[in-house]
Amino acid sequence: MIYEILLLVVLIAFWKKGSLIRLAQTEIQLSYLIITSLLLQLAAMLLYDRSVWMAETFPYWITVSYTMLAYACWRNRKLPGFLWFGMGMLLNFLVITVNGGRMPVSVDALQWAGLSSYIPLLEEGLTKHQLMTANTHLIFLADVVPLRPPFAFSSMVVSIGDIAATWGISRFVYKKMTE
Repeated sequence: MIYEILLLVVLIAFWKKGSLIRLAQTEIQLSYLIITSLLLQLAAMLLYDRSVWMAETFPYWITVSYTMLAYACWRNRKLPGFLWFGMGMLLNFLVITVNGGRMPVSVDALQWAGLSSYIPLLEEGLTKHQLMTANTHLIFLADVVPLRPPFAFSSMVVSIGDIAATWGISRFVYKKMTE
């Protein structure tokens, strides 16, 4: 979701005479920490089903990653959108943490979005997501918002945290490109 919206935001910013150079000149504190945390999440997700050790330690890698990201967001809180981005990440981290290290996803939302084919994958436990059950905590923070065209470029199910993070990073990119 973030990538699709960001592309649209960048195009709108260009239309408003925005510049990627102005965005690149923005001083972001601890940018290496943001990049490292995102790479750590990506590595943990890619290696999840390839290594028993990674599957067993996955919640710890995600926790470390989100902790680094939260700290970097806090340090950059004065930049436009960073508090929203950080809040979205914090909401996602909270629901993931209380549910054993994986993001719960609503079966109904998957079906409504036309993504029923993903249900077997989630049942096997081969992703960073898991199907919601009666034991799922903080359901309202899980991936429960189904989106499909024309409200998104492609069908997906997102969380309130995803929406807040997308709003924050979009606000940051637009403001810094157009100021």
